[in-house]
Amino acid sequence: MRKERVTENVYVFTSEAYAQVTAGAIVTNEGTLVVDTLPFPRETREMIDFLRGESKRGIRYVINTHHHADHVYGNYLFEEADIVASERCREVMRKSGEKNLAEAKAQTPELAEVQLRLPNVTFPDKMMFHLGERIVRLLPLNGHTADGIGVYLEGDKILFAGDAVMPLPYIFWGDRVTLQETLKMIKEMNLENIVQGHGEVLLKGEIDETLDAGVAYLDAIYEKVKVKLQSRTSKERLVNDISLESCGFSSIALDGLVKQLHRSNLLRVYQTLTAKAR
Repeated sequence: MRKERVTENVYVFTSEAYAQVTAGAIVTNEGTLVVDTLPFPRETREMIDFLRGESKRGIRYVINTHHHADHVYGNYLFEEADIVASERCREVMRKSGEKNLAEAKAQTPELAEVQLRLPNVTFPDKMMFHLGERIVRLLPLNGHTADGIGVYLEGDKILFAGDAVMPLPYIFWGDRVTLQETLKMIKEMNLENIVQGHGEVLLKGEIDETLDAGVAYLDAIYEKVKVKLQSRTSKERLVNDISLESCGFSSIALDGLVKQLHRSNLLRVYQTLTAKAR
């Protein structure tokens, strides 16, 4: 796990074991608010050990930005904290969480001890925390999934965006147009920093360019898949023919994992377009 201080009492923790997943923490004199957990118990425990030394009031809340395993499997380790998420996030975890966890444990022995812990505080749309001197707003950021939220720290103008912002936009479980709208909305927020769900923290000077590139990429994959479908290209050929570079992105981010994400994105667009055609 790698630790980084973004501003005073605001930290980001990045997994070195899987896909550069990030978790965050806002430390106040009334306790700490954590955003997401890390994929493996070992790394989440390192994060907890550090944070317990930072505030006498302990960890009060853990906010899940969405239901995906790599962001929520550490919930059970925060015994003293409330787990906060959107109503939809809790519902997805309740319906499919145990089945998905059993499958994950079968593939990944390091998850053997993980227990699914559902959010116990939920909200329909937006929510606000007043903790110490801090004001934290939770707001919907859909598109990567349908249950995504962001955690916005007022004053500091920092957004923990979950997987709504990643080194490559990812829509396999989501919706392309919704994610484009979300990225445009985030651009309007005039932020100082964005903590992405995976990868490096975005600085003020990088934000507009990164968000614009994400919107353009989502247009590019749609147009390129549409052209391939018109020429009756097979699904397998289409995925191999449309390179990440031809859509404006490098394939080295996240240790090359973006190539896999790109292929999944192409399949998602293919599925959407062929379903419409039927």
